[in-house]
Amino acid sequence: MSVVRKLDKLATTRNLILAIVSSAVIVAVMGYATQTLVYDVYGDVTMPDTRVVYTFEEIAQVFDTLGSDGLRIWSQVHLLDLLFPIAYCLSIVFGITMEVRRAYPDKPELKGLIALPIMAAAADFLENALIASQIAAYPGLSPSIILAASLITTVKWALILLSFGVVFGLLLVIPSRSKRTNSAVKQ
Repeated sequence: MSVVRKLDKLATTRNLILAIVSSAVIVAVMGYATQTLVYDVYGDVTMPDTRVVYTFEEIAQVFDTLGSDGLRIWSQVHLLDLLFPIAYCLSIVFGITMEVRRAYPDKPELKGLIALPIMAAAADFLENALIASQIAAYPGLSPSIILAASLITTVKWALILLSFGVVFGLLLVIPSRSKRTNSAVKQ
């Protein structure tokens, strides 16, 4: 069974709600834990994964502000970031799949749009690995790895925005497509 067919089968309202709730809970827990255990103790900074783009100098300053202990605790809190890309990816995949099913039942090839959130999640995992490598290497940061991480971060955010654009675009199309489909059935 192909991945698209398996995800299509899993794309139910219940699974969509579970994925959305999981995403929200993970973000809330990471946000609260990061604020109370890291930023309130070691200094309030903006870490790389929440930025769209960053430079080596910016990240070196952030890492210096947190120091080794702050970075270690930040890394522990952000172990949840191993689950977050899966949760948001499934939320968007299920949403796109269900919307395509409803708005374009005659065009199942549009389900290929789920590649966008899947690539976003893959970029997120790669970004996390690159950032983790620099936390482990601190204070011996690599300008080339941080540049690569910044590029991957930008790609991640672009793919996430495109994914949400597809979700909202399909939401706008569903009412008019449903009306046309219903009137064609009645004739």
